[in-house]
Amino acid sequence: MQHKSWPDLCESLLDRLEAKGENTTTERAEFGVLMVGCCMRGCGADLRPESKQRGGDTE
Repeated sequence: MQHKSWPDLCESLLDRLEAKGENTTTERAEFGVLMVGCCMRGCGADLRPESKQRGGDTE
């Protein structure tokens, strides 16, 4: 089993809740705020699209 990063784990859990009919709008907004705050403190999280992180083009 490949381990997920914490942002990927949070996204996966939110997706599972949504699949069960839960509204996660508030949680997704809070997660976004936490991610931006983390990046501004230099935590190492990368907010670029995945393709850009891998050296690809988003277009």
